[in-house]
Amino acid sequence: MRLAIKQFGFTLVELIVMMVVMGVLAAYVAAKLNFAGYDADGCAETLKASIRMAQKLAIAKRVPATPVAVTVGAGCAVTVGADSYPALNGVSVSGAGSVTFNGLGQPSVGGTPLTAVKAFTVSGGAVTRWICLEPETGYVHAETSSCA
Repeated sequence: MRLAIKQFGFTLVELIVMMVVMGVLAAYVAAKLNFAGYDADGCAETLKASIRMAQKLAIAKRVPATPVAVTVGAGCAVTVGADSYPALNGVSVSGAGSVTFNGLGQPSVGGTPLTAVKAFTVSGGAVTRWICLEPETGYVHAETSSCA
């Protein structure tokens, strides 16, 4: 008399079908992700941190004759002193240029102190962020709508 042995698990066909279904779902989800939007958020945060760092370096030096500059290029290429961050694909920055800070942390553009808010617009995918640099104090903040 033979005893029936119960086997547990999946057949090879079931495993292959599940792998194909998971592959199709993964391809669909990957196509829906907004990588340019993530890059735009990251660029906005990098830009904000870089401007703050340049201001802090200028204040730490406390020498008005040697200002610290932040240079913002196309695609969010940011340079603060010797540190630089590479450009990102799919991200654009308007208001790019160079901002310097004196020993008191006050921002200026081209040697002229700021008299109005300097705005950098970072956009990529469906995401747009405004980085606002306040005159006189050099306070940097991010907005989801234009700098007011």
